Order: sequence, then C-alpha cells, then structure tokens
Amino acid sequence: MLAQKFSRYEIQEELGKGGMATVYRAHDPLFEREVALKILKRDLIDDPHFRERFERETKIIAKLEHAAIVPVYDIGRDNDQMFFVMRYMAGGSLAERIQKRSLSLNEIAHILRRIAAALDYAHAKGVIHRDLKPGNILFDEDNNAYISDFGIAKITQTPSKLTSSGIIGTPTYMSPEQAQGETVDGRSDVYSLGVILFEMLSGRAPYEATTPLGMAFKHAVDPVPNILKINPNLPAGVDAVLKKVLAKNPDQRYESGTEFAEAFIMTLPDPLTPAPNLLVPLTPARLQRRAEALTMHPSTDVPKPQTLPRFWILAGLVVIVILAAVFWGQSGFASTGTASTPSPEPVTVTVAPATSTPLPPTATGTSTATSEPSPVPVAPGIGGAVRIALTANRDIYLMDMDGRNIRQLTNTNIPKFDLQWLPGDRELLYGEGKCVYRVDAETTNPTPEKIACFNGEFFEGFRISPDGKWVAISIERRLIVLPYDTQALAKASSAFELQNLENVCLDYTDVAVRGAQWSADGQKLAIVYQTIVGQRLGQVIRVLDVDLVRCSKFDPLILDEFPGKRFVPEGYETYPLIPSYAWDGDGRFLFNSFKRNGGYGELYLYDMPTASGRKINPVEGACCYRGATFSPDGTYILFAFQDIRKGADSETQLYYIPIDQIDAQAVFAPIRVPVRFFPDVRENILFALQMPAQ
Repeated sequence: MLAQKFSRYEIQEELGKGGMATVYRAHDPLFEREVALKILKRDLIDDPHFRERFERETKIIAKLEHAAIVPVYDIGRDNDQMFFVMRYMAGGSLAERIQKRSLSLNEIAHILRRIAAALDYAHAKGVIHRDLKPGNILFDEDNNAYISDFGIAKITQTPSKLTSSGIIGTPTYMSPEQAQGETVDGRSDVYSLGVILFEMLSGRAPYEATTPLGMAFKHAVDPVPNILKINPNLPAGVDAVLKKVLAKNPDQRYESGTEFAEAFIMTLPDPLTPAPNLLVPLTPARLQRRAEALTMHPSTDVPKPQTLPRFWILAGLVVIVILAAVFWGQSGFASTGTASTPSPEPVTVTVAPATSTPLPPTATGTSTATSEPSPVPVAPGIGGAVRIALTANRDIYLMDMDGRNIRQLTNTNIPKFDLQWLPGDRELLYGEGKCVYRVDAETTNPTPEKIACFNGEFFEGFRISPDGKWVAISIERRLIVLPYDTQALAKASSAFELQNLENVCLDYTDVAVRGAQWSADGQKLAIVYQTIVGQRLGQVIRVLDVDLVRCSKFDPLILDEFPGKRFVPEGYETYPLIPSYAWDGDGRFLFNSFKRNGGYGELYLYDMPTASGRKINPVEGACCYRGATFSPDGTYILFAFQDIRKGADSETQLYYIPIDQIDAQAVFAPIRVPVRFFPDVRENILFALQMPAQ
C-alpha cells in the first residue's frame, strides 16, 4: 500500500473492513473513474478456505449481469494479494438509510421490487447470495439500489462447502434452514429480504439476541412479531405478507422475490390517494453506466437538452451563422481534439461537434510528414468492394474506396454498433442506443427507419445472416437467433419477449455473450463473450456450429475458441480484451489487443485450420490498430491506424491494403480523407464494405 497505490489503482480512502477483505475508494487512471477496490487481507492469503472464498466471489460476480447487481470491472492479483474492482456506489448503503429512518413507503417499495428482481435473476443462474443484508445493498448517485458482495454465494450445482459447518452468513438476516446448516435454495434469500423489509418498515430487526446461536434459535423457533404493534401506521395487510415471507418452512414462503415484492405492493393504499407516504409511480432513472474496458460499443447516454432563454437562443443562432460561413471557407472538420501519448492509458480528448453538412472529398490543412508515401487512389472493385461505409464523429458516412465523394447518412451524434450492409447492398443496418435502424444509402436525402427497440441494460449486437433470413441478437448477455422478421421484432421489447417469439432457433446462455458475427455460409457464428481470463475479467472469441434446420433440438457445437488456449497475444495477460474483431466468414480472423485510446492495439491474424495466430502490424510493424475488417473476397483488409511512434502528433488514418503483401515488408499509403475526419482518437470506428450491385 506504499504511496497509496495498489496495482494501477490510486487509493483515495478506506470504505470498510470485513473479516476477509478491505474495501477502498480508488481512482482508476486508465479509465479515469472512481472505483471500489476490494483487497484480500494479507494474513489470509495463505488460508486455502479464505482464498477459495475470495476467488469464488469474483467468478460469481463476473457471471451476473443485471441492472441491480453491482458490476465488476477488474480482477487480479498484485504483490501476493488478490483483489477485484467494482463500480463505486456513491449513494451509501441501505443500513445507513435505515439508521436515519428516512425511508418512505414509496422508496421502500421501489427498493424491494428492484432487489427482488435481481435476486430472481441470480437464482435463475443457479446463484444464491446467502448473506443478503442492508449493508450489502448499496445505492448509486441516482438512488438506485444494487446488491453487492456475492462472496459467500453458492452455486447450487456445487455440493462442496467452504467451511466444516457450511454455515456462512449474518445471523440477524439468516433463514432457519441456513442457520441449521441445511441445504438452501433461493427461498433462503427471499427470507433474508423479508427480514430487511421488516427492518425498513419498523427500524428494527424482527429478532434480537446477544449471541449468534441465540439469534439462530429465534429464527428457527420464535413466531414472527406483529409489525403493526411496532408501527401501527402501516397498511393492515403488511403483517400477513411478512408472516408468509418469514415462515419457518420454505415451502410456505413466496416462491420468488418478485412474488413477495408484488404481494407487499398490493397491500399499499391506492396511489391516487393524496396521503404523503403512499406508493406512487417512480420515474425510472437512467441505469446504463458503461465500463469502458468491457464495452463492445460505446455508451449511448446523451446529455439532456437545457432550456435556454430566448435571448440566448437568438444569440446562439447568430454565432452558428457566423461559424457556418467560416466553415464553408475551409474544408474538412474543425477540431479541438488532441492526439494521444504512447502510454497504454487512454487520454482525455475534446470531441468536435457533429455537422450535418456533407464533407468535401478533399481537404487542405496540415500536411503529412514527407517520409510517408503519398496516397494512391484505390480503384472501385478491388477486393470485391466498391464503397466504404464507416462511422466518424459518431455518425455514418459513405465514401469511395479512395476517400472521395464523402456523404453523410446520419446526423444524430450518437455512437453506433454492428454497422452492416443488408443483402442487396443498398441498405445499411446499424444499432444506435437500444434500437436498430436501416437507411437507404442510395437515396439523395436518406432517412433512417427504426426496425426495433429493446429495453434492458445490455443490448450489444444485431447481426443479419448473409441470406437475410436470420438474425443473431446479443441482448442481456445471451445470444438469441431467430428469423429476421421486422414485423415480429417490432413487437418484442425485451430478451424475454424475443425468446418467446415463434421459431426461435437458439437461446444461448452458456456464456455472457457481447456480440456475434456470421460465417459466409450462414451456418456458424463467432461470438465474443466475457469470462475470467487468468485472474482478470476478459473476453474470448468462440466459434459455434449452429444447426438452423433442427435448431433448438440440438446444442451448438463449439468449433474453436481463442486466444488464450491457442496462443497469448502481447499484453493479453494484463488486458485480456478484444476491442474489435472481424471474420472472413471461413477460417481467418482479424482482431486487435488493447493498448491505448480505449481500444487501439497490436493487430493479429488468426487461422482456424492451423489453430495459430500471429501479430501482423502491417504499417512498418508499428502499433496501433482498430476495426480491421476483410474485403468481401478476403484479399484485402481495411483498418484504422494510429502511429504510436508519433506520440501526441498521431492521428487516425485509414488503410486498405492487400493481405498477401503484409509479409513482403511493403510500404502502404493511407486513404486520403479530410484533415481531422476522426476528431476523437478514442472513437470505435466501424466499417462495412459495399459489394458491386448484382
């Protein structure tokens, strides 16, 4: 802990200390954010029971992806101490709020419903918390409740125990069966949630004792106190709900957390009654908080517009007119964005505002270094492509293969994901926020058309099969494959509704899926999924053989998985991330490691038939690359490049080069685009190559 630093994390203050670990508020300089850093105590590192408990906690949290479960950012070991990093919860704990006696029925109902849904999600995954208590329910800055500390959670399929007695938990909130060391299921957590509700409503726990054994005895034998005698102002039906949820026999309790929460809410008075403590509809807070290191597409939260006085609106219009006149006198983007340093830590940049004006095909400005080769025009049709669709400044553009005739297709200034041409190569499909759109690239004034929108925190992928008949949707960290029917998709708004549509072929939940790509024959899928790599949370690519004829009758066959088992890319042990990858649809993959600017790194080529991978770095062997993709015929590759050798002077360039000349030490020229066409050096640039019309 010297110099208040652990691993790369800068310690700010101690948040709490438990029997097995200490929690700190820390700063992560790599992603410039506050985090909660939990470190196993040094004197326990040699104890196999405690070490197993800590390792179990990190692995279980990594498997749970829910809007009301505290997300984990990093896992590792440093200086012979194990640690993991979670989102920092700035709103304190439920224990603190109960102590202040500041909770209304409205707030209690909101907390109960949210935590109950998270428990049901974990139970469906086979995970039991086993230590649910007010101290393990934390709040963010928007007062949303989250469950934390799954350190003593138990995978129900695993029969082994961590201690000789197998009894782990906090006696005040422990179910009778857990206190007696019996086998427990999700109803034990529901019991604990009932104890927490009792405490929120009354300010005290239902049972009090001076010893853990005495407390366990009361839970097992004593009747549930009548809460109306403690707080007579509560609705009459609350006591019956609490007696059921706190029943000694699990079979007499509510079957799920949601059933319990809804039963409690039904006891509350009509929301329209103008009493001060009644349940009223709550405006949902924005829940999406992206962790840059683990995100396949950027956060889509857009600042809410501010209402301005009329005078300032008029003044702003005058300024816009003046700036527009200046803009037309120049070419290319105006930008205040700064380039990066060669450090593996991303830099902070200022993003230039989006413009709705189509960009000119050429630009004047700062010239490139004389040592670089002059750009050579790329003829249409080379590599089987005629035009490039790409993202820049968080919008979609279309240009010729040599960078000429640039045309802007969208004007939302919102990050995109899964940019792709639909069959026929006339319409582009892409994801934006929680919706999917298509836009006709051949019209003069293209207007994006919304296809479908999905609720939930994680909607990260939407890929159409080459024949246009199927779609692979990555949602809530699962992969759902079903027919591409826009009318049916428009009626579904969640993963649950998608999996209940007709003719669903695959609902793949074996791993936490972050995205997918189809093979050329439409019979295979390459998914990228989140898992533990070494001692850190990382990403792996898995290739699946999907039977689209027999579909759900057969599980997909795993054909390959890399990197890690096959080879270890440079820096993968430190940052086991795959910021971008591309498949030629047959046996070759391009992907880059994580090194700088939120996702640029070394470029690798992986060959499935030989199960071998190698670093290729085609631009003079230098780093760094992102977004590399194959041409339609697989003979060329297109990628974004930032020359790490130039440090702060590095800018984003595009290259389209023949793949068979990479090993010949050829000198390649970049595609000419307007100066500062990519003002944000951390932007995830997407590519989609258009094939000639058939």
